Amino acid sequence: MLVSFNFRNLFIKDAKTPNPHSRKFIPGKPVMPDKSTMDFSNIRYSHVSPMARKLFGIDGVTRVFYGKDFISVTKEEGLDWQFLKPEILGVITDHYTKGLPLFTEEPEADDTKINDDDTEAVAMIKEIIETRVRPFVQEDGGDITYLDFVEEEGLVTIEMKGSCAGCPSSAVTLKNGIEGMLKHYVQEVERVEAVDFESDTRSQTD
Repeated sequence: MLVSFNFRNLFIKDAKTPNPHSRKFIPGKPVMPDKSTMDFSNIRYSHVSPMARKLFGIDGVTRVFYGKDFISVTKEEGLDWQFLKPEILGVITDHYTKGLPLFTEEPEADDTKINDDDTEAVAMIKEIIETRVRPFVQEDGGDITYLDFVEEEGLVTIEMKGSCAGCPSSAVTLKNGIEGMLKHYVQEVERVEAVDFESDTRSQTD
């Protein structure tokens, strides 16, 4: 279900995600360039973006994520969205109506850029993540980052971002979606693990 808000000629849509603690806010204009995304899993990482800093200044906001044409915000468990949404919408509206920059420092590098020293398997993994996995995950207000591939173990390591981080259905997405697709197209892949840098834990498929 989409709920629309019109502030000063800025048409913002508010949409649910599979994660009940995350929602997508769609300003009706591009947020990130091309296919890039930016995930702020903690306020200490938000120094590069004024809007992210302001969103973290709202009591109860725990994560901010920028997609191609949306901002997803994650809240603390137990808080009601009806109390948080007006403040979130106010920050987003203020940012766009004032024409403020999204970043004051350069964002992180592209994780799926194919490098000259990548093996054929790594290049294929990056290509599949970029063209097949990432669009599917971003529809739900999140993203994944490719971290590493240990070919001797057949292990691909990724990080779940945005609304996908901590989502109750992320294990199903990891097992049936991401791992299944990579194993189908890249014979060297045997399993996929997701690293949660905030809790320093790994989610893996059995």
